[in-house]
Amino acid sequence: MAVPGDEDEQRGTFRAAFEAAGIKIDHVWMQYFSIGGMSRLVEVQAYVYGALTLPPLERDLLAHALNESLDALGVDGRRASYSREVFKDSGDDPHLE
Repeated sequence: MAVPGDEDEQRGTFRAAFEAAGIKIDHVWMQYFSIGGMSRLVEVQAYVYGALTLPPLERDLLAHALNESLDALGVDGRRASYSREVFKDSGDDPHLE
């Protein structure tokens, strides 16, 4: 997972998972918007390619939308990370030590 405030690392995990899955950004944006995302499609596109920054909450919603989309499509593999360790205390994330 990305460390708090490390937008570049979070963007990198998002982009790697997004590109590996081969889905369209408008599909991810619709999921993002449906769960409360506030950025427009063009802003999300600019974020993905490094031309724009997004606040941590918007980045997390976008990561969640991508991860949900990948799960719904049955895509195995990479997942987008969040801006903070959301599983830190629960022990649910096998990637945290």
